[in-house]
Amino acid sequence: MSFNVRTEEYAPLGDFLMASFARDLAAIEVRFKKMNAAYLASFEDQLDVVKKLEGTLKLTEDQKKATATLYAEADVVNKDLNFLSSYFKDAGLPTAAISSLKKNLKRSNIEGALLEMKDLRQYIVANQAALEEEGMDAGFPSELDAHRVSMEALNTLQNSVLNTRKQLVEANAEDYKALYRFVSAIAEKGKLVFKGTVVEDEYNITKLVGRMRAPKK
Repeated sequence: MSFNVRTEEYAPLGDFLMASFARDLAAIEVRFKKMNAAYLASFEDQLDVVKKLEGTLKLTEDQKKATATLYAEADVVNKDLNFLSSYFKDAGLPTAAISSLKKNLKRSNIEGALLEMKDLRQYIVANQAALEEEGMDAGFPSELDAHRVSMEALNTLQNSVLNTRKQLVEANAEDYKALYRFVSAIAEKGKLVFKGTVVEDEYNITKLVGRMRAPKK
């Protein structure tokens, strides 16, 4: 597959070109006889195959939800750590472990953060009396552990969804490649036929993909 086009962009890219190609078929066929009604039908069939595959690959939204929830919870923990750091300082305890955890949370290094959360909780429990004297809530160690368990589950889900989609895409890579061969050929011929006209951009893959990725207003 072309490295410029994301997997989820193949079907909409095919739709864009299908609309232009169907409209301009007569003009293109004059110059390229193989690009006829039969070719259009084959293109449409392959586009339908990929669209059906996309129906079974609707994992991106699940992945996005898991990622958003995970990072939202990481932000909550990060903010709580600001108070914890203050309690540590007031109790005369080193804050290096908290700073390291905050860095990993900010960098979205969830695996590293989860390990540090476990170690930090143990240290908090060992110094709980002193920290409570400075204002830490008695239930904070339990809250921190609950966040760790929740984030661990979300991280596992996120990775599972990502891996499943990757496996499904790889298993059906030939169908995506076949669609891209149609897309590439039609775009190439369309640009030649309509060079120098306003229609030319409708056959420019880079511009079509750029339009798809443009922020929605």
